[in-house]
Amino acid sequence: MSIVQHKETETVDGLKQVEAVLLRAGTNKKGEIEAEVAPYMPSQEVVDVRSMILKHFVLGTTNMYTPRVEFNDLNLVLRDQFDQMSFNTYQPNNGDGWQSSPQTSWRSNAIRPITRNKCMSIAAHANTRLLFPKIFAYNEDADEQEDAAELIEDIMEWTGDISNYPYTALMRVITAMASPASIGYTEYSEVMRNVKVEKNEDGTWETKKIRDEAYPTYSDYVVPVTQFYIENMYEPDVQKQGFVIWRKVYSYSAAQIKYGENENFQFVKPGVQTIYDDANRSFYYVYDPNMRSYDVEEIMYWNKGLDLKIILVNGVMMTEYDNPNPRNDKLYPFDKFFYEPINERFFYGKSLAFKLQSDNDVINTLYQMVIDGTYLSIFKPMVNVGGEIIASDVIVPGAVTTLSDPNADLRAINVGADLQAGLATLSEVEKSINDSSDGGVASVAAQQGQDMTAYQISIMQQNANTTLGNFIQMISKHVVDFGKLRLGDILQYETLPDISKITDDSALTYKTIFMKSSSNTGGKNTKVQFDADIPTDMSDDEQLDASFGVLEDEKNKNMTIVKANPIFVRELKYLVSINPDVLQPKSTDLERAYNLEDFDRMIAQPTVFDPEETGKLLLSVNPETKKDIEKYLVKKPEGGQPGQTPTQTPGQPNAMPAAGNGPLASMPSPLAASAGAGATPMQSLGK
Repeated sequence: MSIVQHKETETVDGLKQVEAVLLRAGTNKKGEIEAEVAPYMPSQEVVDVRSMILKHFVLGTTNMYTPRVEFNDLNLVLRDQFDQMSFNTYQPNNGDGWQSSPQTSWRSNAIRPITRNKCMSIAAHANTRLLFPKIFAYNEDADEQEDAAELIEDIMEWTGDISNYPYTALMRVITAMASPASIGYTEYSEVMRNVKVEKNEDGTWETKKIRDEAYPTYSDYVVPVTQFYIENMYEPDVQKQGFVIWRKVYSYSAAQIKYGENENFQFVKPGVQTIYDDANRSFYYVYDPNMRSYDVEEIMYWNKGLDLKIILVNGVMMTEYDNPNPRNDKLYPFDKFFYEPINERFFYGKSLAFKLQSDNDVINTLYQMVIDGTYLSIFKPMVNVGGEIIASDVIVPGAVTTLSDPNADLRAINVGADLQAGLATLSEVEKSINDSSDGGVASVAAQQGQDMTAYQISIMQQNANTTLGNFIQMISKHVVDFGKLRLGDILQYETLPDISKITDDSALTYKTIFMKSSSNTGGKNTKVQFDADIPTDMSDDEQLDASFGVLEDEKNKNMTIVKANPIFVRELKYLVSINPDVLQPKSTDLERAYNLEDFDRMIAQPTVFDPEETGKLLLSVNPETKKDIEKYLVKKPEGGQPGQTPTQTPGQPNAMPAAGNGPLASMPSPLAASAGAGATPMQSLGK
């Protein structure tokens, strides 16, 4: 279903050789081309670039369809198909026996979803917490800018809400366990469309362009490995590939919405490829036998050395022949990870479905044999003894059958089925699968909620995380690579002036971002305002005054407000990383066990630990009580006797004053007030 098609040939020594050839126009007996001439007549530069892309497409196709020893002598396409069949618990004929074979139709074709269950279990464990990378910002003098980094992290989570990142992250993890690689694509785009506004007197409609809300500005996609073409199979870093190609096939109507206003789209026909003939120096329309009549093929080509991003639709170029990569960081908009590496230099990895394939086959074979043996043990086959035929239709509960031969009898055949041996082997193979896949994740999940000490829970989690450690490291690599791409989009598109609001006589207007409330903002919504008028060099007093001004605005609007200079933010340098605590966070049960153990020790020493804070620690364990902890605490007296703290009662001279209840607690701290309201020194960013 493309301009490039592959074919396999055998060499003299019997080995298979893969060749990729271009789709060509048909000719008659005289050698004349029998195809419709296309009116598409681009420049010679377009023809040359298009020819280079097709040559690279041929190379990528050859790489994809060449059998590899890393895939057990399968090519990438077949390896991916086999892994998907294992993950989806594939059964031929829908698991039913052939009706034309009554001697074998009774046998079980049941398949246990071992691989799928393991994949979903690990995916649930790996996605317990949505991962975003940690951002570090610094200026030219290598001075850290914590406020700028915090702002970028908040915006990154906001973009995740726009692109539905939680769902994409789940699918990326599942894909890594059921495919040779999990490849992701991220982009920023604004899709515009024409809408009717008002009807004119002549009956025509006046239209205007609006942004199509159905297409979010930030988009994340999971790219199937069979759609992704690379230059070198033995270069593991996608950013070091000489070129990458993403090939998609979708409906002509969708392509019309996407490229309908492009002047070259008029030459695109659904189901028809545009082929160039070197001899005639002309383009021809050729029907693609592998593509439906209402589909188009889109080829997106990136070349880092030439700084190119070219788009072809059915062989017609939708961009300029020298169109550069639109990203300022010039990275490919792809990141890749897998379940386990095969070796240090192979681009693809080993999926969990591939890893469990041998044990999975053994389990399914034994499982069917145990079921068949159970059938034979419960309802044994019979042999007819005597001179009279006794058919199977007489074996009916309560039936009375008269036999003329007194020696006629039915005797059960002892098939000698040893079900215990089969069940024991099944148990051993399942144990092997558990040890090599989730490492006891299911055991941890099954025992959560039981009365266990924090040490017992931590040991169980440590064992499970040790087995999943390699996969967690792979996910961390994906988070960092994804974070670099999303960081580039944020700096490129969110810190630049809003083009839609610029007029001839207006000043530059920057974007304002509204973020929904979260636990980090104290349950308040957040508004980020980029303003280039904020000075880039402010004294401590000026910064303090600006923070107090924003704080007053926050009280009036009951929301968190952050103001920042977009130029200052854009010119900083950033590092992207991820912390180990984020990769393997403590479970709720583990944190609860630690808190309860701390409470038991702290409540026994009221002269050392603050009773009020100790009570808060206990109340924070229960999800219901932690919603309003103050509701369950003893109310403080309004006044208080001289020399008595709010938590001290008469007759307790040795009681320690409550932490945080001293005279200084009532004095407003500029930094604390700003942080408590959700504001940060970014409000006066410039130091």
